[in-house]
Amino acid sequence: MTIHYGYYAATDDAHAAAAVEHGTLEEMGAGYDQLVLTGLDPEIHMPVLDTLISGRSAEAVQADPPYGGFVNSSDDGRTVCHSLADAFGDALAGLAPGAVRDVAAGWAAAEVFRDNGPDADVLAQVLTELAGLARDAAGRGERLYCWTGM
Repeated sequence: MTIHYGYYAATDDAHAAAAVEHGTLEEMGAGYDQLVLTGLDPEIHMPVLDTLISGRSAEAVQADPPYGGFVNSSDDGRTVCHSLADAFGDALAGLAPGAVRDVAAGWAAAEVFRDNGPDADVLAQVLTELAGLARDAAGRGERLYCWTGM
């Protein structure tokens, strides 16, 4: 079974929680500015990206309290919503377009992708879209969240 990750923007936890209050996976995040991906887990893959773009240590990233913080789940428990650290959202929003390729190359080479990860070109496209989502969210005063569902 494929796990889907919907990275999206919302004004606060209450607004974000509503993204998973739908009946089907296809409806998750409906009405939100979002990017739906497979294979890029917010608690496994995004901390590595955070260290690459923010310059924070892995320990600092893991210690950031809202990183992966639980917000809500669907009634059947098959979909959950987590907040992403504000520092991560800020770093994504501030990522210079000219840095995307280098960051993506470092991300593709990370241990979390060893032997089966996407290549740097695919990650560069994902990173471009995530950074755009973060910039748009910041411009509206919103935060980043992720729903996870099967």
